[in-house]
Amino acid sequence: MHKKILHLLLPILILAPILVGSINTVASQTSPEFLILNPGPGSWSGAWTAGPPRYTGTSDFIFYSNETSVNNTFFLNVTVKNAERMQGWGIGLIFDHTKLSHAGSRRPPDHVFKPVQDKGWTIIAPSLSVELVNETHSIIKWGCTYIIPEGEPPWSFNGTGVLCQIKFTIIKGVNATLPKLKAYFAFDPEWTALYQYPEGEKIIPILGVGTYMYLYPLVPTIPNLTFSPKRIIDASLGPASLFNISLQTINAQDLYRWNLKLYYKNDILAANRVFEGDFLKSYGTTIFAATIQQSYNSTHGQIALSCRLAEAETGAYGSGDLAIITFEVLAYGDTSIIISDDNLYDSSGTSITHTKESGYFSNVLVAKLSVDPPEIINPELVPCSSFDINITIDDIEDMKTIIFNITYNRGVLLELQVIIPPVLGQIPTKKLIIDDDNGYIWVKLTYPSAISTYTPQTLATITFHVEAYGVSPINLTDTSITNSAGGSIAHEVYHGIFIGLIRDIAVIAIEVHPTIAYQGWLVYINVTVKNVGNLTETFTVKAKYDGTIIDQITVINLPPGNETTVTIIWKTKNVTPCHSYIISAEAEPLPFEIDLANNLLTDGTVKIKIMGDIDSDGLVTMGDVNILLKAFGTYPGHPRWNSEADLDQNGRISMSDIILLLSNFGKKC
Repeated sequence: MHKKILHLLLPILILAPILVGSINTVASQTSPEFLILNPGPGSWSGAWTAGPPRYTGTSDFIFYSNETSVNNTFFLNVTVKNAERMQGWGIGLIFDHTKLSHAGSRRPPDHVFKPVQDKGWTIIAPSLSVELVNETHSIIKWGCTYIIPEGEPPWSFNGTGVLCQIKFTIIKGVNATLPKLKAYFAFDPEWTALYQYPEGEKIIPILGVGTYMYLYPLVPTIPNLTFSPKRIIDASLGPASLFNISLQTINAQDLYRWNLKLYYKNDILAANRVFEGDFLKSYGTTIFAATIQQSYNSTHGQIALSCRLAEAETGAYGSGDLAIITFEVLAYGDTSIIISDDNLYDSSGTSITHTKESGYFSNVLVAKLSVDPPEIINPELVPCSSFDINITIDDIEDMKTIIFNITYNRGVLLELQVIIPPVLGQIPTKKLIIDDDNGYIWVKLTYPSAISTYTPQTLATITFHVEAYGVSPINLTDTSITNSAGGSIAHEVYHGIFIGLIRDIAVIAIEVHPTIAYQGWLVYINVTVKNVGNLTETFTVKAKYDGTIIDQITVINLPPGNETTVTIIWKTKNVTPCHSYIISAEAEPLPFEIDLANNLLTDGTVKIKIMGDIDSDGLVTMGDVNILLKAFGTYPGHPRWNSEADLDQNGRISMSDIILLLSNFGKKC
């Protein structure tokens, strides 16, 4: 392979001793640089089929799947900066061939050696080669020089210019579970250099790095730590029995590392074994640790758990098992399984805000008295319609008599009928008190023989008439269950709710101006929201950057079917520059809102630059001063007007802009 590479660069190496340089060379202490820059699509017609260009002039190539598809193409400029006496160049550009494929290269019409090409001098360039570096990366090798005809005045290149353009095809896609791909463009110093007049001296310049990202837009979520099953209530799990419970994360985004502790009663359960779940390790190699302290203290055992991805590009997305714990049952009783000291981190090391839920174990049977279904949400249930609910009993032994009171909102619902069916073939004696004025149904049922069941059985079916739009809890109160000996039976109660209206607010659009701003500028975020429900609503709209709240505005009395746009102003004075921030908006959820997914919208980015960095190179230098001076004295509509030179945003380029730039001179990202 080395012989092949040497052969490709041989013309440059042979000609290096006879290369002749510029007679106008100016000495400088500035080191030359080779940069990988995003030029946008304009300089190579038809070569850029990817989505709208972002961050042009930087080394970032960031695309979103809602705008850019697999097999779309883009290109980069290999640019030399601060060259002196350059008459030849060679590059070895490494890229990730699992995500991108090389789709073509060229020297653009304005390449650095165009002046000698126009003179008719001989341009020498080896054939471009693409070779494997390893199983994931390849290297593009290319170079160029020229011969000065005998008797011609010498010439060499000084300054900044484009060496070549390289086109890539996107070959790997993103989705909701793999929403981020990241790769780098890097020069191999073994194959990258410029060659100087007059002796062909090889100079390895400062080598820049480019970043490629392909992103699947996700609605921001708050992950939840929970268990599956969350509640284990099983009288058959006596002493010496074993059972498994999974520690899970729900709706995780970029989860890279986590640690936490679990606590449980050590007289009821003993942690037997702990296994790593599949969630994190499906994204790469992991390091998992678990430590069990059965006698952490006199009452509780502890399991300390931690896991992290080793060298993955991104964290895990979605839902899945973090760990699987096997418990041994020691005695009859119950215990919560509590999550404590819990920390989640993303791939950048940032802590992830999350919620958590405790688990529960009981091998003492607990009866459940429930409203079924627990939620009745149906837009078709308008006034004058009707629906049924059931009152059910489950997981009970030796039930002789049961009493319960059903309450409801009389302004919304009216009871039409109550049916008491047989339970396991037994018809109860019954006493009912129905109060339509106050909205309750009192029921007492006594069965000929005691009832035992471990599956839900219907005790009563109630038909309700919808009187008006609104919300009505359907609650079970004043409950009592007795066994055949007259003793009380412990039980849990699960209520219901009827929602006879549609409450739904949607964020439907975000417009941001400007999308590139200096630190300290005001950024205007226009958020359009729509009431897609059937009730006039008042609610709060928040705008965020990278999940951080910018500000909020209250929308008052938005009628059904209407939309409105609010403007939230982002004051960027204290925002870290040299970064592109993702903008999102959220309508605060309403009580009983039927669709929360459309309350959130992420759309667009804003790049915050250092004040004075007009050319967006991450530095405030004389280059920026020169750009500003060219626009000095102008205003909107003037031929030399440059809006990015209007640093103070007053609509004219004046001394105040110069002073503002000079006060930041020398700053860098």
